[in-house]
Amino acid sequence: MRNVLLLVLTLMSCQWCPAQDMTRFWAVGTAVPGGIQELTPPFPNRQFKYTGRLIEGGSLCFRNMEEAKGISVRYVKPTYEDAYAVTNPTPFTLVRDSASSLWTVPLTEDVYRITIDIASKTLTGELFRPWNELFILGGATECGWVTYTFLPFTRDENEVCTWDWTGELRERSEFGEPRRFKFNGQNAWEPKVLHPFSQDEDILQSTQICTGGSADNKWSIREEGYYHIRVDVFRETVQAEYLGASPTESDGQATKILSPNRGENDEAVYDLSGRRVRNKSSLSRDLPRGIYIIGGKLVAR
Repeated sequence: MRNVLLLVLTLMSCQWCPAQDMTRFWAVGTAVPGGIQELTPPFPNRQFKYTGRLIEGGSLCFRNMEEAKGISVRYVKPTYEDAYAVTNPTPFTLVRDSASSLWTVPLTEDVYRITIDIASKTLTGELFRPWNELFILGGATECGWVTYTFLPFTRDENEVCTWDWTGELRERSEFGEPRRFKFNGQNAWEPKVLHPFSQDEDILQSTQICTGGSADNKWSIREEGYYHIRVDVFRETVQAEYLGASPTESDGQATKILSPNRGENDEAVYDLSGRRVRNKSSLSRDLPRGIYIIGGKLVAR
C-alpha cells in the first residue's frame, strides 16, 4: 500500500512539473565572448554544438533558455567536480542550480567544439584541429570508389576549416551505387569520413553532416549536372548549389558561378576543383581542353 501511495504522489508531482524545453541551448558566462551564445540547432542525432572561442579562467555553463527566468530553466551539470570543457564524453544531469553547473575552460582558444548529446546525457569537448585536405568520392563522381584517385576540395583562403568543390555529379553505371557520394578527410578510406545523417539525403537539401559514425550513409543527386559544394568541417555544415546540366546554357552563354570568395572580375582561371590554373591575361598560352571557372563563369575551352 505504501509503495502504491508513493507511486501516486510521484505521478501527481510530475503532472505539476513544467515541461522542460530541450529544443535550444545557450553557452553562458564570462568565458563566452559577449557573455552568451546560442548553440547550433539540434542535429538529427539530438546533439547541440558550441563552436568557437572560449576564454581561459572565465565562467562557463550551458542552459536551455536564453534568460534565466522561470522554473523551466535547466543547467547542464557535470557528474564530476571540476569538469573540463575539453573532455571525453562526460555524463551530466539537468538541474536548476547554475553555481553547481560550471565547466572549467583550460585555455583561451578559437577552436573549441563542445557537443551536448541529449540522448546519452553526455557532454564532449575538444580543441579542433583543422584538416589538411578534403575529398569527394562515390559512384556519382568521375573517380568512383577507387582510393588515391578521390577528387580534392580546395581550402577557403580566409576560412581554414572551410572547403569548396565544383564539378560534375551524374549517374555512372560503371560504378557501384552510381548516384551516391560522400566526403573523406584523406585520399583513402580512414580515419576521417563525413556522412549525411540518412541514406540518400539530397545534397541540395542537406545542411548538417555527421563526422564519423557507424552508419555508412551517402548523399545522392536528384539531378545530373554541375554542383558547387561548400563544407565546414569544424561546424559540420554543408551547402550545395546546382549550377546546371552543362557548363553552358542553351543560348551559348557561360553559366554564371562565383568562385569561393572571388568576384566576377577575378583575373584568375580555376579548374573545377577550385585550383588556380593561371591568370586570365595568359589565356593565349596553351590551356588543356576542359571546363574552367573564368571571371566567375563556367567556360568550356
